Amino acid sequence: MKKMLLVLALVLIGSLAANAKVFNFSFDGFCDNITSVRNSPGAPVPAVFLHGVHHLIAPCGGAFDSNVGGFKHGKSSTFAPFISPVDDYSDPIEGLYGANYSLQYLVHEPNLAGGCLWANYFSNGFGQYVFNSGTCTTFAGAAPQKRMPGSSSVKR
Repeated sequence: MKKMLLVLALVLIGSLAANAKVFNFSFDGFCDNITSVRNSPGAPVPAVFLHGVHHLIAPCGGAFDSNVGGFKHGKSSTFAPFISPVDDYSDPIEGLYGANYSLQYLVHEPNLAGGCLWANYFSNGFGQYVFNSGTCTTFAGAAPQKRMPGSSSVKR
């Protein structure tokens, strides 16, 4: 029984790795970026689960990383970034700085029609508000550590 459970666990882990898609992007005009992976437990479940890291490099106010997670989903095209589907990242970075906000990034990948677009929403407990939006650029490998133009895409 234990061997069978071990084999099933290895198959599940292998199927997650086999269905993984890396998506790394920087926010155009800002100095931060996100490195992420989208995966699923395997067919017939689509690759809908996201996990990754929001990198705020030194020029953004300090070398700081925040873990992000979420889902890929469709959404109404009546709010930013006005295209569907999106990768929906939940980012606890505001809470880590002591602010009482929740933060969401909705990102449309560039391999889909419409290019790489994003919108940043925050909530203060009274409503959901658009803070920033724009375009993004993908990159391969590790997060860029050079000085990028602008400030962080995060509300401060």
